[in-house]
Amino acid sequence: MPIVLMRLVHRVTGRTWRVPALVLLAAFLGGWLLIAVFEEPGADIKKPHEYIWYFLVSGTTVGYGDLYPTTVGGRIGGAIVIVSGLTAGLVLFAELTLWMAKGRTMKANGQARLHRRRHIVMVGYERDALRAIIGQLRADPAYAKTPVVTIFWPGELAGENPDPGLYDVVAFDETAYERACLEQARTVVVVGRSDDETVRVMLGVSAYLRRSGGAGIHLLAGVRDGGRRAEITEALNLISTDIEPVDIDDPAVVAVAIRNPGVASIYHNLASTLDSDGTLYRVDVPEDAGEWTRIDVAIFLLRRGSTLLAVGESHGPNARFRLTSAPEEKIKGGQSLAVVAPDRPEIPWHEL
Repeated sequence: MPIVLMRLVHRVTGRTWRVPALVLLAAFLGGWLLIAVFEEPGADIKKPHEYIWYFLVSGTTVGYGDLYPTTVGGRIGGAIVIVSGLTAGLVLFAELTLWMAKGRTMKANGQARLHRRRHIVMVGYERDALRAIIGQLRADPAYAKTPVVTIFWPGELAGENPDPGLYDVVAFDETAYERACLEQARTVVVVGRSDDETVRVMLGVSAYLRRSGGAGIHLLAGVRDGGRRAEITEALNLISTDIEPVDIDDPAVVAVAIRNPGVASIYHNLASTLDSDGTLYRVDVPEDAGEWTRIDVAIFLLRRGSTLLAVGESHGPNARFRLTSAPEEKIKGGQSLAVVAPDRPEIPWHEL
């Protein structure tokens, strides 16, 4: 029996905050008993709600003086309340402060359990690239306040998170996906230290999401070697056809892919100037060709199997090309066109 009792006491007092809490509880009950027994019948301090008020103001040494015991026994109870508040109360407050500081440290070091929903998770930490991607995202009002969580590999982040106002960090271990609330994310971007690692990690991410019931989450796989894109894409498709490859070297492209699921392949095809449908060509409009509306030129090219992508301001090698169309925009001689076509288009300008 004594052994069982000792084990029970050890379990109750096993945490440092429990001892001062028990002392305060004992002082509350002991003070109430003494005041209830020795104070005059009908005294306000004997009423339960009044005693609770007295316990709070006396235990915190505020002492408003609106309630106080008048008998020797009641004053002994009051002294117990005051002494316990000065000792156990201060210890409990100190433990609470340490607990809060520990929680902040754990969050800064990536050890804490986060509570996020509809956030963006970056698996793989490269500070400069991450800051650039977030900067691109914040320019969009719809993503101005979207939380970002990054899971970093061992050795990637030394010390505390250097940008706590931009993103949260989670250290990679067996609980990392759970602590990053991966199943509650809107987008997950995997950035391995190599393309092969990206495929392996994406396999683990996909398996975790199936186990945890995460559905409809936008998955992006960062591709570093553009020459292996077809190979990497095929490997990713074996994991899930919903995984979208994205060229990780351009933060603007990554940000666009996060905001607009499905367009990463378009950016890649434009960057490589090669698509399964055609090639990007530059066509100069002859100086004396005439003038047409942009919509008329676009329709003319569409009927011949080509797509007008952008309009350049001149024939110069550094001419600025504009993708968007201005109202009533005109195309005239001396400008250039960016056209996607199966072969270099030969435009019969006299037929326009």
